[in-house]
Parts: sequence; C-alpha cells; structure tokens
Amino acid sequence: MSEKSKAKISWGTGILIGIIVFVVISVSMTIIFMMQDVNLVSDNYYEKSLVYQEEIDKQSRTKTLNEQVKINFNGEVVRILIPSEYLEKEISGEIFFYRPSNPKLDFVLPIHLVDGNQIIPVKRLEKGFWRVKLNWMMDSNGYYNERAITIE
Repeated sequence: MSEKSKAKISWGTGILIGIIVFVVISVSMTIIFMMQDVNLVSDNYYEKSLVYQEEIDKQSRTKTLNEQVKINFNGEVVRILIPSEYLEKEISGEIFFYRPSNPKLDFVLPIHLVDGNQIIPVKRLEKGFWRVKLNWMMDSNGYYNERAITIE
C-alpha cells in the first residue's frame, strides 16, 4: 500500500467533528434533564418560610414541657404517647406524614387520642424514609414534635 491511499483528517475537519459531538451531547443532556420530575421540598415554600418563626416558637415551647410527647415506631405502627399529666387537658392537632421523595404520598390525620395514645398502622405506607410531624395544641398554645422513620 502506498502512503497516498491512507485517509487523513485535517485539523479543520477534526475541530468541526469535535464541535458537532459537543453540540449533540449538550442537546441530548438538556432534553434528558428537562424531562426529569423535580420535587421541591414544598410547593408553597415561600409562604411556609413566612410562618417559620411560629414553628421555632412551637419547638421552643415543646422543649420547655416537663414531660415530652413521644412518637414511637416499632416497624408496624407509629404510636403517639401523651404524658399522663396532660391527659386532663384539651389536646387537638394533626399528624402529618411527610415523604420527602414523593409529595404525592403525603397525608394528614387528626389527633384522636384514646387513653393518651394514638396508634397508626403503617402497612399501607410505601416503603422508605418518612417524617412524622406532630403539630398540636394544648391550653391555647401550639407545640411541635417530629420523628424520622424508615419503613422496610
């Protein structure tokens, strides 16, 4: 074979091929990223940030209680335990199950205590990481407890 029969790529052609490959990869990645589902922590995060001071006050008030409300999880049920010294008081509020990876699975239950307990079975919940947020009122004051759980 002679040297003239070998194909050579000039530097101009090499630069053009490099630019075309770069543009194709950039357009492909842009299309892929635009098709991804983006979940914010909260749809109305701005409004929630405005009432954040109230949440801080509730958490501070909760820490000053003589006995703390407990959120227990044993793998099958979430149990809310209200200390006996608060049982004679009017307690109301809600239990918020928050799934950071999929806000469509979030749900809220009202607090409905039986002898200072509320038991919530978790068998209907999807496996994975959850936050159980207890937002409750007692003596016209707001309180807040939270617990992270993993359902397997």
